[in-house]
Amino acid sequence: MDKRNIIPAAFLLSGILLIILSLIEGEAKIALFFIIPIIYGTGLYLGLGILLIFVSIPLFFFFSGYHRMRDKKEFTRGEQTQKESSYGGVIFIGPIPIIFGKDKTVAKKMMYLGLLIALILAAVYVAVILI
Repeated sequence: MDKRNIIPAAFLLSGILLIILSLIEGEAKIALFFIIPIIYGTGLYLGLGILLIFVSIPLFFFFSGYHRMRDKKEFTRGEQTQKESSYGGVIFIGPIPIIFGKDKTVAKKMMYLGLLIALILAAVYVAVILI
């Protein structure tokens, strides 16, 4: 992990841990709305957890954008090189993963990642129904 993202990651992890603590303490409950898990309740831990998660999102953008602006100032024209980049991703619309990638190897990795995430979501769904 890049050291610039330590603060936003700490906010995100703290928020998740506070939400888990609120579930354990009984301040919050978890339910399913069709296939979407919903956490609801009242309490200090749940409120702080949600707040920390929401604050972490703009912090990730702020800290990741800061180093790009600084790096552009140090860039000189003599160092320009053509570098091939590869990218890919998985988008879930409900239970259906949509996979994209620039080349076959990245798309295959995203397919495996999508399958893993779908299996984890299915396991959580079954666990919530059985509870």
